[in-house]
Amino acid sequence: MQVLRHWNRIPAAAAAIAFAALVPARAAVPGWTLVDLGTLGGPGSYGAAVSDTGIVVGCSDVQPNGVHAFIYEGGVMRDLGTASDAGGNSCALAVNDSGIAAGRSGSGELVVWSGSGVTHLGVTGDVGDINDAGVVVGSYRSGTGTRAFIYRDGTLTDLGTLGEGVSAQNAATAINAREEVVGVSNGHAFLYADGTMRDLGTLGGGISIAKGINDRGQVVGMAFNALGQPGPFLFDGTMRALPGASESAAIAINDRMQVVGSGEGVYGYVVAGGNVTRLDAIPAVRAKGWHHLEPTGINARGWIVGTAMTAEGDSRAFLLVPR
Repeated sequence: MQVLRHWNRIPAAAAAIAFAALVPARAAVPGWTLVDLGTLGGPGSYGAAVSDTGIVVGCSDVQPNGVHAFIYEGGVMRDLGTASDAGGNSCALAVNDSGIAAGRSGSGELVVWSGSGVTHLGVTGDVGDINDAGVVVGSYRSGTGTRAFIYRDGTLTDLGTLGEGVSAQNAATAINAREEVVGVSNGHAFLYADGTMRDLGTLGGGISIAKGINDRGQVVGMAFNALGQPGPFLFDGTMRALPGASESAAIAINDRMQVVGSGEGVYGYVVAGGNVTRLDAIPAVRAKGWHHLEPTGINARGWIVGTAMTAEGDSRAFLLVPR
């Protein structure tokens, strides 16, 4: 499924972490139900995001070829089309509780799908997230690099950069209900709030990337240590390393302080109530013969969305729902 692989944004590295001291015991990992979201007729699909109301978006192979954005709600996957007269591939990358989705159109332009139609943002790049107020964050192409942006009420605003220099790669990756935005600029994780971009620092290795933020303002991501090894971090006023394997990152955190991530050799994991669980070790996953589960998000109810490899070798969007 070569086309779909070019359109996903699954992180390349992350790992299981011990997070017991930070998560309340009542959030212990329960049994799970694995939901196969299916496809739009082609062999594979990619799960990008899940709202707190359980709406999932992503993209799927279609017949006879190509990739289309989808929205999955009430057990039904609906084709969002290409949002472009030029056709081509598309992918929905973020969704809010109202079912408003944001992603890339067939022409590569960033778009927002809603009940009233499709809104074109006028730039090409990547979508990081959308909150319940419909505010979108991401990155747009500028010259040979990218710039972090926030899109609100029809206006796209450049968030600027950290430091005096202008780095080639900047991106906003997540936004919460308070419109606090996180991402990366000049190789450092940032938190943007009230018009100001704050450097969250590093763990001694010079590079950090913020990947997720919850409504409590807690940030997770990946940072390199003084030995040049990447690892997961939590920022809740100060950045500190989370115990775990090297070459790892935390991807998302919800308000219950449940964390998902993925890593070299271990693939997806969830941390809750002091328990670290590899997604491929969950009985429902093993029974189906799926492997290489890569989570992309977790909602307030602890539902995990992502992409797995099926027993037949195809990519498949999934939901893991705690019982």
